Amino acid sequence: MENAFRVITEAILFMDHNQISRKENHKNKEVKYNLVYTGAPEFDEIFESSMIKMEFVNFARDLQDLPPNEGIAPKLADLISEKAKTIDGVKVTVYTKSEIEKMGMGLLLAVNAASEVEPRVVVLEYNGDSSKQKTALVGKGITFDSGGYNLKPGNFMKGMKFDMSGAAIMASTVMALAKSKAKANVMSVGMFTDNRIGGHGTLTESVIKSYNGKTVQIDNTDAEGRLVLADGITYAIRDGKADRVIESSTLTGAIVVALGK
Repeated sequence: MENAFRVITEAILFMDHNQISRKENHKNKEVKYNLVYTGAPEFDEIFESSMIKMEFVNFARDLQDLPPNEGIAPKLADLISEKAKTIDGVKVTVYTKSEIEKMGMGLLLAVNAASEVEPRVVVLEYNGDSSKQKTALVGKGITFDSGGYNLKPGNFMKGMKFDMSGAAIMASTVMALAKSKAKANVMSVGMFTDNRIGGHGTLTESVIKSYNGKTVQIDNTDAEGRLVLADGITYAIRDGKADRVIESSTLTGAIVVALGK
């Protein structure tokens, strides 16, 4: 019964969310509904936890839905940091391009090289229980992926605005845990940039020094996800002192092949 109640509640909150629209004279439809339930106090707890969960699911959806000309790295960093600062217990750190250069995140900068838009690294930290192992959630935040000089065919560029989904999900997860006052010790590291072509773009077979000091030969500029994640994981372990790391990314179409499609 409890699980059915949770599913129904979250389905309503998912469908009731008003997505961003840019149509002229668009008005959000107002939908009223009554959710009536009786029973044990656990249902109140389920309702509250579902409200928090879906608030941040829908926040991530809004970030994903931004068109690529609007959902650029600085904009996403601002939206995430503004949201996070409204939640007690969340520490927010945003690194700008100049700071990223001083830190030596060469792989992130290599992906960003052709862009006129600065990259951002967005770090959220929440410690609800110091006795817990610190878990780092590292997210790929490629705001648009052209493939770089290993350019994607036109039909494969559709939907590339969603290549930042991993970072949006990881940041939203930390905020949801913090608002729930969960007994957890977590941080998220979002690596935000686009991957473009241009006169300053990284060339295939370039050798770049990563944040952990190792050099990487980039044989395919469309492998940008694992490049930015490598610097992000190094940050999580070295700077964030994480005991374990989980990454989230729209990493490669090869997984579709692996699953038999």
